[in-house]
Amino acid sequence: MLEKIFNSQTNILLNKAMDAASLRNDVIANNIANVDTPKFKRTEVIFEENMKKLLNDVNEPVAGKLNVTNAKHIQIMRENDGKSLDEFQPETRILEDLSFRNDENNVDIDTEMAKNTKNKINYDALGQSMSNEIKILRMAITGRG
Repeated sequence: MLEKIFNSQTNILLNKAMDAASLRNDVIANNIANVDTPKFKRTEVIFEENMKKLLNDVNEPVAGKLNVTNAKHIQIMRENDGKSLDEFQPETRILEDLSFRNDENNVDIDTEMAKNTKNKINYDALGQSMSNEIKILRMAITGRG
């Protein structure tokens, strides 16, 4: 019973997002540390796009299974296709895009600092959301705020 409460999709999603933000912080720090390393190529964390795709794939109706005459008719939803939110992990990708520097390094310190700030704000918001989820559970269990 408690496992269902503490392992809800919301909690799992918040945990995965916080893990991705933590990984992104490490990746950005590595990019900043190598800003002057010749031929270094920046790395990026891909999470939000893949998570959105995973969630949309699971909730999208199966095409061609049912012919309906009204848009309000019930559609058969896709099974999970082996994709699990528990198993989902953020991925890192090395960007081999063009460099405007002579040393072939493609790290722009201003861009990385902006991404670092955005990531910190995102991480703080995720932490606040997680805290609010725990407060709601505590309030439901104890009956007090």
